[in-house]
Amino acid sequence: MTPEHHSLPQFSQLPQLDQAAQQAWQQGRARYAVDLYLANLHQFERYPGAWYNCAFYLRHAGDFQLAIEHYQRALKLGIDSPEEVWLNIGVIHNEGLLDNQAALAAFEQALALRPNYLPALLNLGNCHEQQGDRSAAAACFRKVIELEPINGYAFARLADVTQFDASADPLISAMQQLLAQANLPHDDHVDLLFALGKAHDDCAEFATAFSFYQQANKLNAQRMPAWQAEQQQAFARAQTAWLEVEPTANSVGAQGIPVFICGMFRSGSTLLEQMLGAHSEVSTGGELDFFARFDPARRGQAATNALARQLGAEYLNFVSERLPAQRYFTDKRPDNIWRMGLIKRALPEAKFIVTKRHPLDNALSVYFTRLGAGMNYANSISDTLAFIAQQEQLLTEWQQDFGADIYTIDYEQVVQQPEQQLRALLEWLDLPWQAACLDFHQRRNSVRTASVWQVRQPLYTRSIQRYKNYAEFLPPWPEPKQ
Repeated sequence: MTPEHHSLPQFSQLPQLDQAAQQAWQQGRARYAVDLYLANLHQFERYPGAWYNCAFYLRHAGDFQLAIEHYQRALKLGIDSPEEVWLNIGVIHNEGLLDNQAALAAFEQALALRPNYLPALLNLGNCHEQQGDRSAAAACFRKVIELEPINGYAFARLADVTQFDASADPLISAMQQLLAQANLPHDDHVDLLFALGKAHDDCAEFATAFSFYQQANKLNAQRMPAWQAEQQQAFARAQTAWLEVEPTANSVGAQGIPVFICGMFRSGSTLLEQMLGAHSEVSTGGELDFFARFDPARRGQAATNALARQLGAEYLNFVSERLPAQRYFTDKRPDNIWRMGLIKRALPEAKFIVTKRHPLDNALSVYFTRLGAGMNYANSISDTLAFIAQQEQLLTEWQQDFGADIYTIDYEQVVQQPEQQLRALLEWLDLPWQAACLDFHQRRNSVRTASVWQVRQPLYTRSIQRYKNYAEFLPPWPEPKQ
């Protein structure tokens, strides 16, 4: 999903408030920016820009419903460029409240006001892709390209929803021509390189594909700090401090028992969540960002019982706004494996499913995906393998304390023996077997990860030992003993 496509409006009537709020936000203190606006909004309640700015900060502070209400107030007051407001409302519904239908309606409203509004078209295409509607998504991306033929992001998104059969495909030629243009924006350049890697991988032209992926990752790495193993180890040590904290007394909550599906990105967690989500007693949340957003280790806060209790209560409230009540609900944020101590102290009833995959297959899949600065190890296969090794070491520590509530499962075994693996997992959860779990690909839910198209089809094994197609470019790795 593309970000909000605007800058904060500035109004001469409230310059001091704007300046203080923006400074707080830039320092990562979105809640303080919200508090400033809420305390002073009564003085500027006739100015739509004040409501708009407050909504912006509310969204970044995670107060999504109130943000929508403030955006709607700005609309009623006749704010300029209302299509931008509808765009932001759609982004909140999609990314914050996990309500794709409301998001689709908001993006359509933006386009009704301004039919050629590119950010709304791109977000609408992403929404259709998340719903599994390939043709509708492609139509949106083609419309963007028609309106702006040099939009590299739209070309890359179209490539993502296209299955290529031959390198003579006109879309591949069009992307190569665009890539050759001078002064191509950095992000478009990176997106096109990843897209061309994907296209040639589809065509089984592996050496060409890897060359594009190498260029993509090298360029992507230029705009983010290099991954440092020492920093990652320090982060892990900060997380294990939660082992010294007593568990809280938070109840399970109305939504049920939380099940955190975690592990390495691109290790099969989306597939597993889709399978579990087909069960009548499980609701799925996707990649909820709550603990990543409020992680005390990122904020320099000490691990305390009071903080764990607070975060546990806030998390249950966060989930209640998004998911229906079931016996279990899933939170599929892979990097929550690093926060297992915090989560277990905040939510003592929580269970964890850790997905695993052959390290080279996993590292290759990560390398072939454009990830953000928070996953900067992804630009290097060797860094990704080192990251996986550190994660495994930390998992060993978690298992010593929470072993009964941790279930590890291998992607390869799930794909090759799905019923056997699912039966064992459901038994661990004390859930009855339901054959619908094997028909996961027929679900029409929204999927917000890079695996969106993989989980819209029946199980396949072609991703197992995929690394052998690229063996000449990869470091040696000992094969497991049979």
